[in-house]
Amino acid sequence: MLGALNAILREQLWQVGSQFDSFAEFAIGLRPTGLGVHSLPPLKLLRYALLTNGYFAHWTELLERVAREPGRPRKKLVNDEGFERFYTLPTATTARDRLLLALKRHHPEHFAAVCNLECSPREAGIRTGLIRVGRWHYGGVCDIAAAGALREGAQARLLCGLFKVMAPNAQCTFIAREVEPRLGASLAQRWRDSGS
Repeated sequence: MLGALNAILREQLWQVGSQFDSFAEFAIGLRPTGLGVHSLPPLKLLRYALLTNGYFAHWTELLERVAREPGRPRKKLVNDEGFERFYTLPTATTARDRLLLALKRHHPEHFAAVCNLECSPREAGIRTGLIRVGRWHYGGVCDIAAAGALREGAQARLLCGLFKVMAPNAQCTFIAREVEPRLGASLAQRWRDSGS
C-alpha cells in the first residue's frame, strides 16, 4: 500500500484525467476514481502512511477538508455540500494535526520548512512560539493544590525556599497581605528597610 501511495503522490496520479484538482479531493472522492475516505478507520490509516513518509503538505490539505469546525455542528448541509466533515482535531495545542494547521495558516515559511523535511512540526512550533519550552510564567512554577496537600514540614520548607527566591517587592507584598493583618502594621516596611 505504501508503495502505491508513494507512486500516486510522487507522480501526482490523481490529476490524470483532471478529475481531481488536489490530493485531498482525490482522497475523499468516491471510488473507483477516488480513495473514498469518508470515515475514521481509513483516514487513520492514510494519516499514518502520509506522516510516516513525510507528506505533511498532503496530510494538512486533507485535514483541512475532513476536520470538523469548532462548535456545534450545523443541522442542515448546504445543497452543494454533500461531504460531512468527520475528523475531530485533538484539543492539545501541541498535537501534530493542530500544529500543522496552525503553521500552515499563520507561519507559511515554517510550514514549508516542515514540508521540505528541514525540521519537524514540533521544532517549527517551538521556533514560532506555538509551543513554549521551559518554565511557564506562573502555571509551571508551582502546583498550588499539590503544595496544599504536602505535610506541614514540607510546606514550611517550600514556603521558605519560595520566599527566599522572590524579589524584595514580592516579599513585601506577601508580608503586607498575609502577615500584617495578623501581627500588626508596618512589618512590610521594616522588611524592606532591613534589606537595603
